[in-house]
Amino acid sequence: MRVPMFMSVALAIFATAARADGTPQWSAQTSPIKPGPSGWHFKFTPYAWLPWINGDATVKGRDFTINQNPGQVLSSLDFAWMSYQEARRGAITLFSDVMFTKNSDSDSFARSHQFSAHVEGSVGAALSADYKQWIVEFGGMYETNRWRMGPGPGEADTTLDLLVGGRYWHQELDVDLSLDGTLDIRNLVIERGIALARSGGVDWVDPFLGARMVYQHSPTDSFVFRGDIGGFSVGSKMTWQAIATYNFYLGSHAAIDFDGYLGYRALSVNYVQGSGIDRYEFDVVQQGPVVGITGKF
Repeated sequence: MRVPMFMSVALAIFATAARADGTPQWSAQTSPIKPGPSGWHFKFTPYAWLPWINGDATVKGRDFTINQNPGQVLSSLDFAWMSYQEARRGAITLFSDVMFTKNSDSDSFARSHQFSAHVEGSVGAALSADYKQWIVEFGGMYETNRWRMGPGPGEADTTLDLLVGGRYWHQELDVDLSLDGTLDIRNLVIERGIALARSGGVDWVDPFLGARMVYQHSPTDSFVFRGDIGGFSVGSKMTWQAIATYNFYLGSHAAIDFDGYLGYRALSVNYVQGSGIDRYEFDVVQQGPVVGITGKF
């Protein structure tokens, strides 16, 4: 899996953002971090993400191609929950992101290859697939740089946070296969005249490093850019993520400020475990529009 060019550039930025002793490095154009307001400040963001899903998967040694558009994802969706939580005090931010999706009877999620590299003979036609996934992200950020865009108070700021965290994955992928004359049924389950390739529960955790840049265009709108890269063969072989959003003020109620946001998110992972007919692989990129509402208190 190739790492996009912007991730290479981001890593170069991360490497120069601090000295070897870990203290912030300030250029002539930046000012030291100002003490933040006392106490913790919180954000809660429920959101919706409708991605294109493209890549390859292997279940019980059988290879499949995954190719779904947002409409196909939505048509097979049973349930979804997506939310981002953040707590900030001064230069320190703690964050988590929880996403759960369950799709059933999707006839577009998995398509059979003609032959599998892991099992002799053809795999049979993929009739439908059931897919369940948890992605739970957690970590912390530290603000290292703050650029003042104008000389006076109230001018727009740009801030840079370095981040470190982990991403927990849980997947269950079951694919229904037709019982054609050449299908090798080893390690498959036969129910009602259909062969089932069941992954069972597959779990792993990916460490990651990244950065977030926030450009406060005005007191009521801002742009946020975030990228991370991880896996490092600790969990998956490699994973990367990129998010860009435009955030705008909606109003206040009961001492809570509300912002809306629109953006685009891409998340890639390449995970492999087992071999032969026990092989499970998930090498997929999910990317598409994201929309949400943030409550700040």
